[in-house]
Amino acid sequence: MGEGQRIITCFYDCDQTLIPEFMQNPLLRHLGVDPAEFWADDKKLMKEASEVDVTINSENSYMINLILHIKKGKLPQLSNADLQRYGKELITPFPGLPEFFLRTKEEVRTRYRDQGITLEHYIISTGLRKMIQGSSLNAPGALDQIFASEFVEVDGVISLPARNVGFIEKTRYIYEVSKGTNVDQSIDVNKRIPYGKRRVPFENMIYVGDGFTDVPCMTMLTKLGGQSIGVYDPNNPKSLEEATELFQDRRVYRIAKADYHQGGEASEAIEDSLHCVAARIINKDHKPKGP
Repeated sequence: MGEGQRIITCFYDCDQTLIPEFMQNPLLRHLGVDPAEFWADDKKLMKEASEVDVTINSENSYMINLILHIKKGKLPQLSNADLQRYGKELITPFPGLPEFFLRTKEEVRTRYRDQGITLEHYIISTGLRKMIQGSSLNAPGALDQIFASEFVEVDGVISLPARNVGFIEKTRYIYEVSKGTNVDQSIDVNKRIPYGKRRVPFENMIYVGDGFTDVPCMTMLTKLGGQSIGVYDPNNPKSLEEATELFQDRRVYRIAKADYHQGGEASEAIEDSLHCVAARIINKDHKPKGP
């Protein structure tokens, strides 16, 4: 088994999985805009586009709406550096984060040192990469990579969407990590790589999310031998309803309260999956080779 085949990866949605709300909401409130009005404008933008036979996906729509708010003077001019700073100031993670990321990495490294098994944590989010990058979630050594939506700046002001990450696009980044294109950009994600030579096989992957926009990733990994876990905010009844429906629909094998403290439900659920994957890797080492 190659070195990469000993990597375990955990992928996380961000909004309502690692943090209690959509990250745009505290930003909007801080800048004096009612989030409810912003999201109403967002729906209006998509509706008006559809009336002239143009489809704006929801990920592009909120980014365009943010830019329009700046152009109309409803929001101050913002740079990517501003978004990063506001991420630091305004994003409050669920309990136990980011310590959970660091603790589990060290636990896997120490417990499975002799087997060479390591752990990587990734965020795949429709939200804003710069805000996540600036937040406490991105503590030194905690995250291996953040895949999320980004803006292009013109004269120091965010002016154009550079990348939007929707619920279907999220699956692309799982493939990138599997093939290793995220660490070696010379690898073409669309080219065939024999499964045994991939950096991370799908059965070494765990996906953690909170709702229906996570279903494509959850379904894909479940079908390919990985594991999916649903988390919910105990202070939000709708969150528990969605997580329960994911479980009933067999999108996830387990649901847990979004508490990442050691001994917390989310922490225990993910750690159980980590040890399950590690045990499978070790068992594969001990299988007889050939007749």
